[in-house]
Amino acid sequence: MPISVIIPTYKRPKYLLRHLRSLQEQTLSSFEIIVVDNEANAKIECIVAEFNRTARLPVRYVPEPRLGLIHARHAGAQAAGGDILVFTDDDQTSEPAVLQAYANAFAEHPEMAAAGGPIRIAWESPPPKWLIEYIGQAKMFPILGLLDVHDEFHLDPKGFFFGGNMAIRREVLFQVGGFNPDLISDIYLGDGEVGLYQKLWQRKMLIGYVPEALMYNYIPPQRMTVDFFRRRWANEGAAEMYARYHHEIPDRLRLCKHAAAITARSSKRWLGAILLRGRTDRRSVDVQMDAARTQSQVKYLIRLMFNQELRSLVLKKDWLNEPYVQA
Repeated sequence: MPISVIIPTYKRPKYLLRHLRSLQEQTLSSFEIIVVDNEANAKIECIVAEFNRTARLPVRYVPEPRLGLIHARHAGAQAAGGDILVFTDDDQTSEPAVLQAYANAFAEHPEMAAAGGPIRIAWESPPPKWLIEYIGQAKMFPILGLLDVHDEFHLDPKGFFFGGNMAIRREVLFQVGGFNPDLISDIYLGDGEVGLYQKLWQRKMLIGYVPEALMYNYIPPQRMTVDFFRRRWANEGAAEMYARYHHEIPDRLRLCKHAAAITARSSKRWLGAILLRGRTDRRSVDVQMDAARTQSQVKYLIRLMFNQELRSLVLKKDWLNEPYVQA
């Protein structure tokens, strides 16, 4: 059961090399590593070539100049030779047993279409007190990629995964049309891997959770701020509107009514967010995040009313099954 590890990267060579080094320590003896460069930069290609000079398992470099995580993920999927595709991020590291754990789980559970594993936080500098208190004892914290929900293998028709640590049968990924879009260039378009696992739900496909497939997500200081939280929750608001209108976009009047309804019920929170700007107690952070989310929803709806290109992208059903031409 050949495995391909796909790592999209964009202008982060230091992070990328750290993850590639961790993959060299895998207990699984044979697998494929694909780095998809979402800038198609000669510097990254040279770094990968230099890494390969001493690597136990060489890395395949795939350029993808079309900006967008979905393009990078799909370029990797189309280039991959494995039956199982493991997707991860360049700012993570993998524990040695990750790939063996995924290989065992898919072999032992042929009915399993996809799986995810735990992601724990690795702080690059001491986090502020408010952040530690805000996370508390949470086992799942999507803003920072934290996912650590089961101690034993779990198989579920409503299972889920985070895109930084997931595996899927190649044939299944192509069957369902791949990931949904998220960030395309500078536009946050859709719901990414959430849309993917919801497509698996709709088809009654089983998703596993593999606790031995542990990865770490490295959090730099710039992600330990309320401003970062607001931006992430604004993206969440856009994703919610994409999910709602992905299958059918109504006329402008209905979109306008939806935007007006969100504005009416959220205006007090928007004012509160202005007054609470900069505060880090839990209530203040929640208000600021919710304001960012609902404001983003309204902006998305307005763009959906008038931007024909956006409407076409939202309605697109299959982002994967198109010819891939390597640059």
